[in-house]
Amino acid sequence: MNSLNHLGRGEPAPLCLDFIERLRTPVLEWFAINGRSFPWRETQDTFCVFVAEVLLRQTQAGRVVRAYQELVGRYPDARSLAEADADELRRWFEPLGLVRRADLLIEAAKTIVNKHDGRVPSNIEALLALPGMGIYSARAVLSLSFDVPVPMIDEGSGRVLRRILGMAADGPAYSDPGLLKVAQVIIPKTSGRAFNLGLVDLAAAYCRPLHPKCPPCPLTDLCQWAMALRNCG
Repeated sequence: MNSLNHLGRGEPAPLCLDFIERLRTPVLEWFAINGRSFPWRETQDTFCVFVAEVLLRQTQAGRVVRAYQELVGRYPDARSLAEADADELRRWFEPLGLVRRADLLIEAAKTIVNKHDGRVPSNIEALLALPGMGIYSARAVLSLSFDVPVPMIDEGSGRVLRRILGMAADGPAYSDPGLLKVAQVIIPKTSGRAFNLGLVDLAAAYCRPLHPKCPPCPLTDLCQWAMALRNCG
């Protein structure tokens, strides 16, 4: 089989190399032309990527652009952020409803300074130990800053893969063991950053929870969900 027919749970079936390549290539080609532009995507500075991921947790990207730009402009590294005035930073984030992020960022910056000599760590265990980091955020830092070929699966990119492969959900996408195992096989070794971002952006552009835009999606011919919709029509 070229795709994964896994409507139950358990051990995912293997994917053939031809199918994997037919999935990777259109994602990368589409992203190169249509990928969204955010300031944290224009840098691989580890601290900037880390700050962005703390701000972005369960928050729409458009809401945090200005806060991110102002924050990294004023506090360009962990040492300067560790010395920030907490009350001032809380007031800064209050209009966004992200007051708690101020405390998390300062706590994380202090940990980075005290335990990692001011450098954001490059392994998953140390990242997860930092305040404000979850499993998706930690994987995102590894992928976007360190170019480690790990999948960064959120609900959007997880929805893309589940629909393409006919997979049933086994908990949240970021911790779904079968989904993560498949995603690790699919992610390319040398362009994982672009592939991860491509899946995220494809979800935002086409693969919505309701009323997905299947016809223009570059993966529609591979997608079991889209095939089922066409057959029903």
